[in-house]
Amino acid sequence: MRDRSLGLVLGGGVVAAGMLLWRRSRTAAPRSEAPVQPPLVGWTVPVPTLGDRPVVVSNEFHVGTKPEDPREHLGVDLMFRRRDARDLIAVYPPKTANGTPLFFMPDGVSALAASSGTVSFADMTGMGYSVIIQHPVGWATYYTHLSALAVKRGELVRAGQPLGTIGASPTDGEHLKHLHFELWSGGKRSGAVDPAPYLATWTRVSSPWSPSGAPQVARNARNGTTSAYRALGDRGESYPEWVRALKGKAGVYIIRDAETHECLYVGSSAGRLYDTLTRHFQTWRRWKGFWKGQYGEGADPGLTYPRADVEVAVRVTSPGDALDEEMRTIARLRPRDNQIGQPDVATDETVPF
Repeated sequence: MRDRSLGLVLGGGVVAAGMLLWRRSRTAAPRSEAPVQPPLVGWTVPVPTLGDRPVVVSNEFHVGTKPEDPREHLGVDLMFRRRDARDLIAVYPPKTANGTPLFFMPDGVSALAASSGTVSFADMTGMGYSVIIQHPVGWATYYTHLSALAVKRGELVRAGQPLGTIGASPTDGEHLKHLHFELWSGGKRSGAVDPAPYLATWTRVSSPWSPSGAPQVARNARNGTTSAYRALGDRGESYPEWVRALKGKAGVYIIRDAETHECLYVGSSAGRLYDTLTRHFQTWRRWKGFWKGQYGEGADPGLTYPRADVEVAVRVTSPGDALDEEMRTIARLRPRDNQIGQPDVATDETVPF
């Protein structure tokens, strides 16, 4: 996969995505220059190691020799390599969103911050959701093809912190999931350098994993396990910023018991994600016209839960995809309190998205 150009106008939240040319091959393009001796220490590879499988470069850095060179690729693509021609073929088949003959990418894998810094951009672009982090040592990192975001502009992040969920480029006809990662010297894309020699020296973040196709949860090397699930605070407290940022958006949410991790409820909204989600935590008895006249102790979809006792995971989607994603998630997780969409046979999926 090769992205030729990407125009970013930062500061006002405006993103101009240039014409994108893509090329996929079984072998990566040759490196155009000798590797730079990596001076950066204490940084983290931006994709977790799943069990004993480290992420690898599936498509290398290549600077074009002409302005319209279709081989130009100012970063690297990161996926997992198959151990042989039949390795995980049944789980992540070639020519699907999850695989090629040589590489694969499970659903739900987190992109991780390579180092501490400030998020200068986090929004949808022509490449999918994209994140730029400005690091205090004069570098910047760029992550794209994300299907969901876990950070916002202006947020301070630490090395290994999840930034979002790895997805595919909207311009890629095969929709192959992978992380496109760039490393910018001087904090600007004009200073893009080959990340590969740097990645070889950085710390790898490990995550327990089994090749069942289940989404993955990254383990932060410094701060223990972090996941897509987050606490909401107690009753009467302001909702966290990540919840307030859901206003006007579409997507799917999962509510689970904070202590037992039992999946309690899955819901969705085509444009009122904040309102729909937070209705579940208004536990006092009142008329819930928002849910077609159901009281708080009623059944699906009007169930409510004490905020301090649950955790929530959210995936932002397009309005048209929200309901389909909800039904797919209910079928996988079999939440305790949903009455609609339950499958006939239980599955072993326990992690969202």
